[in-house]
Amino acid sequence: MKTYRWILPAFLALAACGSDGSNQPENYGNLLASPGGLVVLHDEHPDGWGRPGCLVCHNTSYIHTVNRTGLPNAQIDLPGVRELVQLQGESSCAQCHGDNGVQQ
Repeated sequence: MKTYRWILPAFLALAACGSDGSNQPENYGNLLASPGGLVVLHDEHPDGWGRPGCLVCHNTSYIHTVNRTGLPNAQIDLPGVRELVQLQGESSCAQCHGDNGVQQ
């Protein structure tokens, strides 16, 4: 029985993620129009607030694919942002989106 103790926690972690299974880019509306701008706030991210593993729920294939800032596309380097995420992984998230309530 001890060898299967990881199954329930793993299932619960995946079930808590926000994906709807549509394989579409994530859409949270105009990010700069939200109260924190690009910075994630508790009220906007209650299920994920305080969790350090951004990429557990936010699949890199579906983030930063569409300009959701309301700024002209020429001002947003989405390919550069995606490359940064690929190179730095989750450590790149806080640079734009804040600490998500994670205490270090």
